[in-house]
Amino acid sequence: MKVPTLTVRISKEGILFKALLLVLTFSFVFNLKFIGLEWMPAIRLVFIICTIFAGIKIAYFFSKDVKENVFFYLAQIFILIYVGIQSFLLPTDLGMLSKIIVFLVFTVYLAVGASFFFRDVKHFLRVIAACAVIQAILVYFSFFSPEYRLWLSGVMFNSGNIPFEDPFRVPGFSTGSGATLALALSIGTFSSMALYWMATSLRAKLLFLFSALFITFSCLFVGKIGLFLSAYSIMTFVLIGARDIKSTAFVFIMLLFFSFSVFLYVDIDFESIAYPLQRSFSLFIEGDDASLNALKEMPVPVIDASTFVGTGLASDQYGYNASGSDIGYIQTYYGFGLVFAVLFYISFFSYLVTNIAKLRSKRNLILCLLFFFPLFIVEYKEPFISKVTYPFVLLVMLHLSRKEDKANGY
Repeated sequence: MKVPTLTVRISKEGILFKALLLVLTFSFVFNLKFIGLEWMPAIRLVFIICTIFAGIKIAYFFSKDVKENVFFYLAQIFILIYVGIQSFLLPTDLGMLSKIIVFLVFTVYLAVGASFFFRDVKHFLRVIAACAVIQAILVYFSFFSPEYRLWLSGVMFNSGNIPFEDPFRVPGFSTGSGATLALALSIGTFSSMALYWMATSLRAKLLFLFSALFITFSCLFVGKIGLFLSAYSIMTFVLIGARDIKSTAFVFIMLLFFSFSVFLYVDIDFESIAYPLQRSFSLFIEGDDASLNALKEMPVPVIDASTFVGTGLASDQYGYNASGSDIGYIQTYYGFGLVFAVLFYISFFSYLVTNIAKLRSKRNLILCLLFFFPLFIVEYKEPFISKVTYPFVLLVMLHLSRKEDKANGY
């Protein structure tokens, strides 16, 4: 069956399309929201564009995907209905209703829409890596320029709890520094290392490894979760690519030479980066970590009638976290209720595992698995599954992998 298309067309090989794709991907991944335009954040703009240019294709995709993944879609519909009922019967803040809608619309739906604008997985990874390199440059610039941070505070909406003026955890060009920005940067490290693994020429390997390290070091000034996830990506791809021993050894010799040259000839103000280094590596320097201690001390709401059925609350009357915990699993359990929280995570987990396992391309299967593994771990830090970026990127990779399989006759 031939899928009908809309009449609005833009050449995917044109410079205008490539520039727009880069700008929109950057805006979406880093969730830009400008002061005065809070009603039109980047993710909403991308939603409108995808619906206009690929709405019919998206609908056709879901008409088939729902039949193949009945459990996942039925589970999400039941959760949506249940949380909707909560909002009518309980004194909620509509935060949990917003959470499930954001997940379904801006993660599940938009991942399908976005996949129509990229040729394949490699093309998608290149764009993500480019976006992360640009953001890393702006992170370094914002660390050394208080004037820039002051300017940014006048144009960009701050959606986090770290002021733009903070000299140690800087925003780059985003809606705030912290774990969310660090996570998004680490996705760029993963993309660069995946491209490093796929590259056949030594020059390309050096380029992608350098970009991965460049992005990783920028996480020093943003959040330690970005450092740890970036380290995971670098070590994993180096290990699985170690069969080419000569190439790998040469790459690291060149890297050590470059690092030594920078140390000798670049005037580095070590005093200015002392605090970011201490904060990022406190676990290894002091044997203790403030973030881990804070997570350990956060309360776990007891299972009673209210938490079993769910409170429907995301925040309390003062705007603080209603559950009292930053952990994503706890927040979801407190809001959705125990049964529907378990259903939410199990249905999404099974959808991902089932569809990744079906991939015929060994390369794409490995990429999706490696990116999948940290997803349900980082949810322990914050509710990243409902914060769009990480699961969105995984789903786009999955859909593009499936498209490649189909193109190759599988």
